Amino acid sequence: MENSSKDIGDAPFATEEPFKVYRCYYERQIFASVLILTSIFGFVGNVMVLITVSLSRKLRTVTNVFVVTLSISDLISCVFLPWQVVAVLSEDGWPLPQAYWICQLTSVMLTIGNNCTINMLALIAVNRWIGVTKSRATTCRVYTCRNIACMVAFSVIIPIFVSVILPLIGIGEMGYEPLYSSCSWVKDNPYSFVQNIVIGVLHFPIQFTVICACYVSIFRYVLKSSRRVAGHDIPSVSGVISGAERAMRKRFWKRQIAVTKNLVYIVLAYIICLLPFSVSVIPLGYDWSIRMTPYAAAIMNFNTFLNPIIYATSHPDFKETFGCMVRCKCKDIPRQACPK
Repeated sequence: MENSSKDIGDAPFATEEPFKVYRCYYERQIFASVLILTSIFGFVGNVMVLITVSLSRKLRTVTNVFVVTLSISDLISCVFLPWQVVAVLSEDGWPLPQAYWICQLTSVMLTIGNNCTINMLALIAVNRWIGVTKSRATTCRVYTCRNIACMVAFSVIIPIFVSVILPLIGIGEMGYEPLYSSCSWVKDNPYSFVQNIVIGVLHFPIQFTVICACYVSIFRYVLKSSRRVAGHDIPSVSGVISGAERAMRKRFWKRQIAVTKNLVYIVLAYIICLLPFSVSVIPLGYDWSIRMTPYAAAIMNFNTFLNPIIYATSHPDFKETFGCMVRCKCKDIPRQACPK
């Protein structure tokens, strides 16, 4: 009886099983499958975007400098996603202890790729705002080769600072995170919270505010100006010339709006993909919110293959060139870079 009482008394103090994000191995398999498909589709789609721009001089615009940089950042993410699959399928930590640097590099490159995306979307929004609401002379003055190079470099330097420089000086750590079985920032690092705050401050509020302000301003400008531009008559000796000028202005205006609408779709797709992850990283303290994080991260990566699909279906110039490539009729590409 004494032993029996002792067993009963000790029962409440039995060791509880540690919390696990993945309750069953098939959850890891599902997550890994989603990452592999995202990597494949994203890689193919973004390579096609880069080839498309290289084949058509018509696509070599200032806006598409940022679009190409966006595709390169997405391509980098797709190249390193398979290493996340290696991490998540292992239940006993990083499976390549002699090559831990691969996990560190993966976490750094994925952070740089994801954060470059929001920076590029902000630069594209500013470019569209200037292109639609300002004069051509102002656009040419702002977007010189040197200024464009500085914009692109600055958008890359910020993510490098967060993912490389901060860990080097002891603020945060990039590598294998046991809780999620992934290559990301390590939560056990004492300065991980500081690193998360820096990432949150530098890579969302400012860019999101700029994006919203630019597209709201464009929308208001379009509402105000569309009727005036459509009905504008240019004084001339002949009414025929006035009609031709008016038709040309209408075509140019419609193309500007079509390109801007396409880029708005890109931004909306990014926000929709990012929203679940933004909610999941809020420290709510619930088990379901922690378990939601890997799947939210997978949804965030959908953005890497959605962008090429949006270009191919709604961007007037990309759509035309993509169609020629798919039909294997590259000779029909408008304004070929290397015509035969």
